[in-house]
Amino acid sequence: MTDSEEKASLPANFLTTPKSTDQAKPSDGFAIPKMGAEVGYEVLSDDDVPPFRSSGLVCLILGLLSFSALVAWQMLVLPIAAIIFGLVAMRKWTGQRPAGTTAAVIGLILATGFGAAGITIPLAKNRTMGNQAVYFAKEYLELVGRGDAELALELRKEARNRQLTEMNLKQAYSKDPIAKESMEAEGDNGLIDIIQAAGPDIPWELAEPPRVFVKYNMERVDTYWVDPSGRVKEKIQLLMQWSPNEQTKKGEWHVNLFQIARELIVAPSIL
Repeated sequence: MTDSEEKASLPANFLTTPKSTDQAKPSDGFAIPKMGAEVGYEVLSDDDVPPFRSSGLVCLILGLLSFSALVAWQMLVLPIAAIIFGLVAMRKWTGQRPAGTTAAVIGLILATGFGAAGITIPLAKNRTMGNQAVYFAKEYLELVGRGDAELALELRKEARNRQLTEMNLKQAYSKDPIAKESMEAEGDNGLIDIIQAAGPDIPWELAEPPRVFVKYNMERVDTYWVDPSGRVKEKIQLLMQWSPNEQTKKGEWHVNLFQIARELIVAPSIL
């Protein structure tokens, strides 16, 4: 077969280039800009540019800063503000998806996570501190009821200031005049004598939920106790303090205040 015969056998439109339907009919979606020697430069219209929502960018920035809510509960205002800006950025739209909504989604995820952690971690910590303080406060009351006044006084001190565990506390306090004066001062309000006279089997109950707070950079828990059997008429206040041990790196409890409960004239938050 010669070249002329091969060309003759080919379809008639083989050597012709069909017109592009894409050029003849504009696309339904985003119009791609074209540039060339013949067509020049085609500028997009305003309808083809998606709108920008700056609230989404603000939401992302606030979401990143929301990690500070893990340090202080006052910083919970940041994730709350991030969620507000995120909801504004994610409001309904028509047409193309606005720019900034992806940043808003990321900001909402960060703000929700950090905000939830900033709330649950302090609540869990306060619950744990309160339960531990209640347990040790009740043990202290039972200790006083058994007549171990010397050991009760030792528990009023911080761990680094206590006597050695092998020491005979009764003998040490009887020979040490300063310690003896401390014992007498401890019994001035008569609370130890009242509890000891009531006996060691008092069914102590909390008069109100424990209050966890920080004072002078020290974790403290205020507890109030009553005797449902009626043998001890007074309501007793036991203020427990948690102090970290620099050597063992563990926290230790001691009784910071042990007295008959009194009505406060000034609010505790002011004190």
